[in-house]
Amino acid sequence: MCGRFALGIPKKRLEEVFGLPVPEEYAPRYNAAPGTDVLAVSGRGFVFRRWGLVPSWADDPKIGWKLVNARAETVFDKPSFREGARSDRLLVPAQAFYEWRREGRVRTPFAVEVRDADCFAMAAVGSVWTDPATGGLLETLAVLTCAPNALMAQIHDRMPVILPPSAWAAWLDPGAGSPEGLAPLLVPYPADAMRARPVSARVNSPVADGPELLEPVPPLPSRQGSLL
Repeated sequence: MCGRFALGIPKKRLEEVFGLPVPEEYAPRYNAAPGTDVLAVSGRGFVFRRWGLVPSWADDPKIGWKLVNARAETVFDKPSFREGARSDRLLVPAQAFYEWRREGRVRTPFAVEVRDADCFAMAAVGSVWTDPATGGLLETLAVLTCAPNALMAQIHDRMPVILPPSAWAAWLDPGAGSPEGLAPLLVPYPADAMRARPVSARVNSPVADGPELLEPVPPLPSRQGSLL
């Protein structure tokens, strides 16, 4: 799964990476969590979306807490996600995502990054829900996940779908919505292009924030492999 991520790079650098103006309200966040508004890229530019997808047909927006991630293997078929997969595809910029490795009762948080890149993009799908009481609109998203690569398999059994820059335009293109055309993009990112390092348990709290959350800490002895 993908339940937390960091995006703390300067506004100017974000604009360089994506070639788009960044909203003035952008602020660095080092522990973005579900239920909050996160920066995303749509076909129209940068937008803010609530993390936790609320389908347009939902009776209660609280369903978003259960729809933080969407499995890439079924995103075009599941009723909750298929509308967004065909017509509301997004990118979620990040400089790292967090994942926890469980060994017995011990959960060790890791910050996972793309080597040689200060920012990458996770694939996401969106939805717009209308509040029946007020008519207000709630724009939401879910981050796509896929099977882990060799690096991530040592930490968790899923990982976010990270799209290379060469795939961004195709994913955002509203005219390229067929599963057959887009499914080849939704694959694990190459393990040798990523790195993972243990970080402070402070990241466990969704209210913790600050660049120090990305600082590495000495790893605990592990029975896992040596790629980390």
